[in-house]
Amino acid sequence: MYPVNIKMDGRACLVIGGGHVAQRKVCTLLEEKAAVTVIAPEVCSDLEALFREGRISWRRESYEAPMCGGFCMVVTAAGDKAVALSVQKEAEREGFLYNAADFPALGNCHIPARIKKEGLMVTVSTEGRSPAMAKYVKNWLALEIPDAYGQWLDRMGALRSVLQEGLADAEQREKFWRLAFEHQVMELVVQGNLDAAEERVRSGISRLRSES
Repeated sequence: MYPVNIKMDGRACLVIGGGHVAQRKVCTLLEEKAAVTVIAPEVCSDLEALFREGRISWRRESYEAPMCGGFCMVVTAAGDKAVALSVQKEAEREGFLYNAADFPALGNCHIPARIKKEGLMVTVSTEGRSPAMAKYVKNWLALEIPDAYGQWLDRMGALRSVLQEGLADAEQREKFWRLAFEHQVMELVVQGNLDAAEERVRSGISRLRSES
């Protein structure tokens, strides 16, 4: 499996199924600002509420091939293997991303469990073999990764932008990122002392400038 993060803003995505698994998939896509359509004769109350709020489109019918043309990603969560197999054939023909939440082996991609803290995102995948284990590892990592990591990443991104003119070339920029995440700096970050950590990085940058 080749890991990749995809910008989903405004991309047309289709979820087939109207139950709680479908609802979780829809909410994940909405978090990334995808344009979501649901196909199902009936939907759970949470999905119906999203439809009434105008946040998703809802086609009140059963899936019948071909229905997936024009979508960037299709998710099946109807629990119907015949539907999943039919979508698999469409995906092979049309080349869209297909996540089979109900029959994982039939899809051409898997959606990993993820942790988002500030600007930091960590994903965990078992390549569809055990979503429960992926969730367990995700929850464990969520406890292990300090919230300050994401805050530090945001702070260093802003600092780098401010110092852009002083970072003359790729080598200087690489040295900046090494300074930003060296052991002593990250110890201060974990302790919640972001100001002291930033001062250490700024001092390091001053040394770099004097050497260049």
